[in-house]
Amino acid sequence: CSESASGSSPLTTHVLNSGDGVPAARLALSLHRLDSNLLIWNLLTVGTTNEDGRCPGLISSEAFTAGMYKLRFETGAYWERLGRTSFYPYVEVVFTISEPQQRFHVPLLLSRFSYSTYRGS
Repeated sequence: CSESASGSSPLTTHVLNSGDGVPAARLALSLHRLDSNLLIWNLLTVGTTNEDGRCPGLISSEAFTAGMYKLRFETGAYWERLGRTSFYPYVEVVFTISEPQQRFHVPLLLSRFSYSTYRGS
């Protein structure tokens, strides 16, 4: 994720390792948008969370249009790097954007055997 676009990204995420009570640092993720005609996911951005569990600069305001998006978090690799096993090899969060002029925050609360997400502010 691009640090330079951090202030302008209308979409943000924050991954928290709720099992250990720390940010999920260095967790790989990707952002995709659904092509509604072909019904395929197009890769928009790849990145890794920073030490605070955030990935700034996911997408520019200009590229952020109405549609269906997916954030894919590579949770299995994250836990493996910590020397632990986990139940979910990855987590995909799919959401619809109808008003792209708004700001959207999609946090992920993660443990080795569960996860939750919500639309934050």
